[in-house]
Amino acid sequence: MKRSNGRPGRHPFWSAGHHARTLLAAAAFALLAGASAPLAAANIDLVVMVDTSESMFPYFDDLMNYLVQDLLTEKLHRGDTFHLLSFSGSPEVEISLEVNSDEAAHRAFGRILLLHALGRYTDLVSALQFLDKYTRELPETNPKQILLITDGVHDPPPGSPNRGSPESIRAAILDATQSMKKEGWTLDILKVPPQPAPGEEGAKSYLADIAQTLGVSIVPYAVSDKEHITGRTTGFPNLTFPPNLGKVGNRFNAPFKVRNWKAEPIIVRLSGIQSDGLDLLEKPVSLTVPAMGEASLDAPIRLPPTFPHGDRAIHVQLVFQDDLRISPTAGTLSFTYTGKGGIPIPRLTLLYVLYIVLGIGLIYLLVRLFLFMRKKLLSEPVQQSARAAPAGRTAAAARRRKAEAPPASGAPLRHAGGRKLVPRLGARTGPVAPPKIPAKRVRPTVTSIKRALPRQQMQQATLPALIEMRVGLQNHRIGFRNVHRISPGAARSVGGRFSSYLVFLVPVPSSIAEIRNVDGRYVFTVLKTELFPSLSGPVEDCLGKEIPFVSPRGMEMSLHFRQWVSPLDEINSLMRQARGGNA
Repeated sequence: MKRSNGRPGRHPFWSAGHHARTLLAAAAFALLAGASAPLAAANIDLVVMVDTSESMFPYFDDLMNYLVQDLLTEKLHRGDTFHLLSFSGSPEVEISLEVNSDEAAHRAFGRILLLHALGRYTDLVSALQFLDKYTRELPETNPKQILLITDGVHDPPPGSPNRGSPESIRAAILDATQSMKKEGWTLDILKVPPQPAPGEEGAKSYLADIAQTLGVSIVPYAVSDKEHITGRTTGFPNLTFPPNLGKVGNRFNAPFKVRNWKAEPIIVRLSGIQSDGLDLLEKPVSLTVPAMGEASLDAPIRLPPTFPHGDRAIHVQLVFQDDLRISPTAGTLSFTYTGKGGIPIPRLTLLYVLYIVLGIGLIYLLVRLFLFMRKKLLSEPVQQSARAAPAGRTAAAARRRKAEAPPASGAPLRHAGGRKLVPRLGARTGPVAPPKIPAKRVRPTVTSIKRALPRQQMQQATLPALIEMRVGLQNHRIGFRNVHRISPGAARSVGGRFSSYLVFLVPVPSSIAEIRNVDGRYVFTVLKTELFPSLSGPVEDCLGKEIPFVSPRGMEMSLHFRQWVSPLDEINSLMRQARGGNA
C-alpha cells in the first residue's frame, strides 16, 4: 500500500464509503430542516364588486376608507392580486393590481378615492354576469375570494335587455350565481345600505336568493361598528394593541388582543416584533383563538441594554407565521422604561390550568399503560418455562415407565429372579406417547400484520383527461399554461389576455372562442365569428382537428386541440417505434 506525506494510505473503497456517509448525513439534515420549516400560505386573487348607485352615497366614503383601504394595504400580501369592479347602469373595471409593495398599494388606493357613488340605475344581472366572466379569465394559479357590496335591488336603465318580469330576473341572477358556486370560489356579501334607501322601500332585493344559492350569510353594514367591517365581512382576524403598559423593565409582556371572526378556531403564531431594525420578541408565541371569540396574545419583549430611560412610545411591526392575514400589524407601544431587569410572568388562566391538568393525567395514563405492557411481556416467558418444565422433569420417569412396560408381543413381565409381575390397577401397559413440546410463540411484526390484512381494491380515478391546445408557429413548450382539465358541462375560453387557452404569438382579443365538454365529447364554439371566416358553426369532436383562424391584423393561423401526452411518454413512444423499425 502506498503512503504519502507520512500518512498511512487509505483503501479507495473506504474513501468512497466515507464520502457516501457524508452525503447521506447532509441529505438527512436538509430533509429535517425542510420538514421543520413552516409552509407559506398560498396567494389569493381578491375581487371586490361594489355598487356605485345613488343609494350607496351616504356610506361610500366609509366603505372606501375602512373596508377597501384595510383590504388593500393591510390584508393583502406580496404576490396577491386586487381587483375592484364597480357597477350601476353597467359594470366597469376600476383597479387591477398585483401587490408587489406597500407603495403600489397606497398609490392604488389614492386612485380609488376618486371613485364616487352617483349612478342613477342598478343593473344587478349584468353585474353578476360580468363578475363571473371576469373572475373566470383570471389565471388559475391562486384561489379566488369575491366580495359583493350592494343592496341587491335590480333597477336597470331604460332599454336594457335585463328588464323583464321578476321571475326572469331571478332566473338570470341564479344562473350567474350557480355558475360561480360551481367553481368553488369564496364569496361574501355585504348589504349596503342595511335598510332600503329612500324611494326604494317597495323594491325587491335579490340578496336573499343569492345567499341561499351560495350557502352564505348576508352581513348588514353597521355604521356604529365600521372599524370591524373587514373582519365581520371576510372573516380575517383583527389585532388590538395594548394601552399604556406603565413602568416596565428590560423584559416584560405586551398583551395584544386577537379577535377571530370565523366560525372555527384559528392558530396565531407570532414570530417577531420589529422596531428600528431590532427584533424585540424574546421567543415565538402561538395562540389558539376560539371561534367567534377573542383571546390575549402575551408577547414576551426584551429591550436592548442601551434603550433610553423614561416615557417612551416605540413604533413596532408584528411578524406572523403562515402568512396570516391579520391587521393592523403596525402600531405603537407606550410605557415608562425604568431600566430594571424583570422576568415576564405568563398570565395563567383557567384554560391554561385545565390544559396542565389534562397533560399530567395523560402522562400518568401512558406510564401506567407502559408498566402494564412491560409486566405482561416479562411474564409470558416465565409462564412458557413453567409449562415446559414438567415435560423435562418427567423425561426420566417416562424412561423408567418404558422399561417397566410389558413387551409389545404380550409376553408376561418377570423379575430378574423369574417371578411374574402383575401390573398395578390403572397402570399403562401400552406404549408411552412422547410428551408434547409447546410450539415457540413468534411475536408478530408490522410486516406480518400488513400481510394478514385483506387488500383493498384501488378505485380508478374518474377525472376527465387533460386537453392541450397548440397554436401554429407558437411555442408550445410553456409548461401547463395551455393544458387544462375540462369538467363535464364546463367550458374553457380561448384567446388572449386572461383566457384559459392563451394565444400570445400575436395580439388577439380575450375569449374569441370556447371549448366545452359535452358528455365526454369536446365541442369548439366560435364567439367572434370575424376571426373564423371558414367556420359556419360549432366544431363537433374537435380533438385532433385543424381549426383555422385569422388574427385582427390579418395573420392566418390555426388551432389544434389534442389529449395531453407527457414528454416522457412521447420519448418512450418514439423509442418503441425506432426499435420496431430496426426489427
